[in-house]
This record gives sequence, C-alpha cells and structure tokens, in this order.
Amino acid sequence: MASVTDTDSSQLILIRRSNFPEDFVFGAASSAYQYEGAVYDYAQGGIAIVHGKGPSIWDTFTKNHPERVVDHSNGDIAVDEYHRYKEDVALMKDIGFDVYRFSIAWSRIFPTGKLCGGVNQRGVRYYHNLIDELLANGIKPYVTLFHWDVPQDLETEYGGFLNRQIGDDFQGFAEFCFKE
Repeated sequence: MASVTDTDSSQLILIRRSNFPEDFVFGAASSAYQYEGAVYDYAQGGIAIVHGKGPSIWDTFTKNHPERVVDHSNGDIAVDEYHRYKEDVALMKDIGFDVYRFSIAWSRIFPTGKLCGGVNQRGVRYYHNLIDELLANGIKPYVTLFHWDVPQDLETEYGGFLNRQIGDDFQGFAEFCFKE
C-alpha cells in the first residue's frame, strides 16, 4: 500500500496493488542521480570519501550553479539508495511492487565514461547487489542504461552528445552492462 495526498482536497488517497487489474505492472521508477547518492561520504569527520564514481554533468551543474536548483540540493546524498537499497527494496515489497525501474549511472561504472579509463568495481557490485535484492524479494528489475547523466569527462573532452564519438563510448558501456 502506498499513499498520495490529493493537493486539491487535502485527502489521503491509499493506493494498493489490489486497486489495479491482475495484468497491470505495479511499480516505481527512479534515476541514479536523484536516488543513489554516494558521490562522496562525509561521515568520517567531514572527509570526503569517493565511492569510485566519476562526476556526471549533473554533479558538475549542481555544484557550479546551486542557485539554479530551488532548494540548492545536489545528488551527493540524494535519498541514499546506494547505502539503503535493502530498506528501499523492503518498502517496495511491502507496498506490493511487481517491478522497479532504475537507471545505471554510466559514470559509476566507467568513472571517465570509457572502458579504457577503468571500471569501478564498487559500482558494479552495487548494481549486482541491488538486482539480487530485488529478485530475492520477487520484484522484477527494469534497467535504464541512460537517464541524461553524461559522464563529465566526455562532456569536457568532446561536448557529449554534440559529438558522434559518444555513440561509440555508450556502446562500450552498454556492452559491458549486458555482459555483466
């Protein structure tokens, strides 16, 4: 069961799996930048500990232009799914989700955006753990390989989607993900 507040009437609307037909796919969706966090960990005395993720264009944008985000927030912590995925999956199971659609952060797998720049094994392990947890709880993972979070290194090197080279770099990322 999930709840939604109707802003027009200020009434709580309860949503249950049983409100939908049997063949309806009931679930939720997220994007890596908005959910994962774990860009830096500030827990150890204010020291930034990097989890191997390279910056995306959104990391750079929200750092350089916090005034362009209403609450000046960024994705450094987000909702901290990187650390709390087991709790999140337990909530999804409790609500009765059939599926969970999430994106894989390109720069969490390839910090520089390219295979030749190295693979972040901590990032690979995180996605394996998330998928395994979903499956163990009867929730089917729906994976999106790109949610508009271009690795900053590719944006800096050749302008991201303004250059055809991004097709080759994305192909390398996609092939790696499918082989994993």
